[in-house]
Parts: sequence; C-alpha cells; structure tokens
Amino acid sequence: MSNPDVLREVLEHSPTPTAVLEGSGRQCVMANAAMRALGLSHGQSLDSLFPAADAAKLGEVERTAQPRRVRVTGSDQRAWDMDLTPLRGGGDGPVRAVLTTLRPAAADGAESADQQVREISHRVKNTLQLVSSLLTLQTLSAKDPEMRRAFQEACTRIGTVTQAHQRIHGANRGSLVDFGAYLRDAGAELEANFAGGGSDRRITVAVDEAMVPVDAVIPLALIVNELVGNAVKYAYPSGSPGEVEVSFLPLPTGGRRLIVADQGRGLPPGFELARADSLGMKVARAFAGQLKGKLRIEPTEPGARFVLDLPF
Repeated sequence: MSNPDVLREVLEHSPTPTAVLEGSGRQCVMANAAMRALGLSHGQSLDSLFPAADAAKLGEVERTAQPRRVRVTGSDQRAWDMDLTPLRGGGDGPVRAVLTTLRPAAADGAESADQQVREISHRVKNTLQLVSSLLTLQTLSAKDPEMRRAFQEACTRIGTVTQAHQRIHGANRGSLVDFGAYLRDAGAELEANFAGGGSDRRITVAVDEAMVPVDAVIPLALIVNELVGNAVKYAYPSGSPGEVEVSFLPLPTGGRRLIVADQGRGLPPGFELARADSLGMKVARAFAGQLKGKLRIEPTEPGARFVLDLPF
C-alpha cells in the first residue's frame, strides 16, 4: 500500500465524497468520484457549491491547524456534515492543504423520530392502496352481482380508512385531530361519488372545529361512512332528489353528538337497530361501542334519524 497510485485509486472509489483544497482561495486540486458526482471538480472553490463552507471557516482551519465540522447544504438541498482537516505534510509546519470529507447529516432526535413516523405512515398508506387495488381487480372479475357489490363496499371502507389515516398523519403531532375538517371533506367526496352514479343526493354537514382523540378518528369515520352511505342509497326512491344531513356538534353537558338524518321513506316496519344484521349496521354498532358511545334511532317524520352521543 506504499504505492501512491494504489492509494489514489482507493480514494477514487471511496463512497465518501472527498476533496483536497489548496491555495489562498482554497481551490479543489483533487476530488474523488463521489465528490465530483455532487458537482465539485478540479479548479472550483469549495464555497461555490457549499456556501456555508466560506473562506472564513477555511481560514480558521488553516490558522489554528485544528479540524472543524461544518453543516452544509448542497444544490440538491441535501444536508451534509463536512469535516475540514488540516494537512501539514508532516511535522509541525504550516498547513499546506485542507482535506474535505462529507457525510450525510445526522438528524437530531426529534427530527429522526418525526421522519420515522412519516415513513411508517407512507408505508401504511401504500399498503392500504394496494389492498384496495386488489379488491378492485377482484370486483372486475366477479360475475355474481352480489359479490361485486360486496367487493365494492369493501373498497369503499378501505378508502375511508385511508382518508382518515391521511388526516391523522397530516395533522400536527399530538393526541387530537380536527375531525370537523375531515367530515366536511368526506361529505363533499361522498356527494360527488353518488352524483357520478346518477343519484341527485345532497349531503350537508354542520360542524365546527371538532378536536377528537387520534384513536377515535378511524372508527368515527367508518360510522359516518356507513350511516351516510345507507341514507344516500336507500332513503329516497331511485332517480328522485334527496338530502342527507350530518352534524357533529358539542353537547351542553360535554361530549359531542353525531346525527345522520334524512327526509326519505323511513326505516322498514319493525326495524330494530340492535338486531339489524346488515354488515353496515354491525360495523356502526361495533365501533360506536368501541368509542364508548351508544348508537340509537330517534323518531322523525318523514325519514330516519341516527344519533350517536360520544364522551369526548
């Protein structure tokens, strides 16, 4: 390894961006392949590519003969930790050059944790979209109308979970999420989806800022999806217009009340919520219980009115 050509070749193939700076302007006299890939080549000054590594910092390394680390940002907006090491050429003589090496900047604890959360959230979102895509393919290949309908409803539920998940992780970090903003967006999207199918259905949403616990967002979103979806599909005769009203407002005694109501044909005779065996009603009842709320039907004429009181 005493052969300088071998050493230069080892340096050239090093994955660590490395350069040697000389002269009063600290111009680059040697840059390995990794450094050239970042844009620094022979004859260039270091601060032309990394402004944070200015002449003052380089001059301090030369004057004190002490190494220094500088946080810099390249043209690609990547952050790097730059190590500036004085080279004397042996002995205690003056500094003749500065060795420059770059390593990806290490994130601090909070930034690193936040990045991990974002990465996990992105993977969860991709997984949900993949499952939805698989169910869509299965829907297209199903010949039985009832089976196609079941797959379509499953896709809709997964879409609801995906949207609620995005709302959770798109909000500021913390234990509460504004469910009111989600509810307004979900109402507009449901209305657009049913309008695309030829149904003239209006969905009106009455809600102010509604901060709810993070863990409640997805169950609550699924309850709303089931109740609104049922009202849009079944409350009014095919081809006739109709409106579904959704409200999520605070109670005087604390907590919040979710109401989904319509002015349509009403529920079937003898309908009992506790004994309703459709999957949608089972989903709504199950998640209402998970949220420590109780779903009930209030009398109204005409139409149907579902009410859910929640402790938060």
